[in-house]
Amino acid sequence: MTSTLTASLEERIDESTRQHVREQVADSAGMPEATDAKPNHWLARWLDQTISKRLGQRQLTQLAMHRGQVSEVIRKLPDRMHLLAKQTKLMLDLIDDFRSGTYRKLPWRSLAIAAGAIMYAANPADLLPDMLVGLGVLDDIAVAALAVRAVRADLMKYCEFKGYNVQEYFPSS
Repeated sequence: MTSTLTASLEERIDESTRQHVREQVADSAGMPEATDAKPNHWLARWLDQTISKRLGQRQLTQLAMHRGQVSEVIRKLPDRMHLLAKQTKLMLDLIDDFRSGTYRKLPWRSLAIAAGAIMYAANPADLLPDMLVGLGVLDDIAVAALAVRAVRADLMKYCEFKGYNVQEYFPSS
């Protein structure tokens, strides 16, 4: 019987390699310069050349040090988005069944949270209007995720009531 050993990128990088990455990123001579136009105003130019560049170098160092973790999160993102979409649809089905009288074992608090989140997502004129391509959906996603988290226990009970596989909607349960 063979076993596979795995390690995160951080575990595979020794301290001398980390120090080398830090030095490479911190070395402004080796850092590629941005090709965008420099700001005209002296204050904007100062902010761009000192503050932003230092922060950018620090962020690049952190990204290099945690590249494995970042890659793993990005790899899982589509699955997590599909899961949230399924959970949001489940929340909508729960509201429909409550309204029709099929399922009433739901506290008013959970019903209000679920209905509020669905109505917020359906409203095109919310915090970030849906007309802002790419950004307009972010607040809707955040509100839906928060609502699902808030009514998770009730959604799991609803899954059991409907005969759905709870693991399909809440894999970590």
